[in-house]
Amino acid sequence: MAKHAGGRPVSVWTPQKIASVIKQMEAYTTETDLPILAEFAYTHDYDRAQLYGFPKIAHTIKKMMLKKETELEKIAIKGDAPTAFCIFSLKQLGWSDKQQIEHSGEVAGSSFTFVEAPKNSGNTDT
Repeated sequence: MAKHAGGRPVSVWTPQKIASVIKQMEAYTTETDLPILAEFAYTHDYDRAQLYGFPKIAHTIKKMMLKKETELEKIAIKGDAPTAFCIFSLKQLGWSDKQQIEHSGEVAGSSFTFVEAPKNSGNTDT
């Protein structure tokens, strides 16, 4: 049995490989009506989680997700897909259907005074 040379394994993700993946992603995004990163990774035999690990690919992934978001919104507005599907998919992209109301400042015509409760002087009789 041959002995392992040791050290870190050689990465197949050379700068040329990353540039090739970016071109593939851009072509997929352009040619696909509703681009899905998981589908791209599956059809091109890449590990989807590994794609997120390359900063040079991040912008291309963001463009893909932006197109997906835009197309899902169009589909939802037109009513071309079940509402629940569109809501679920958009939530996966960071959308939220809860309302958050923040209030700052004074309420006109109202005043509140907070009074500190008297301290117990050690007397336990009430």
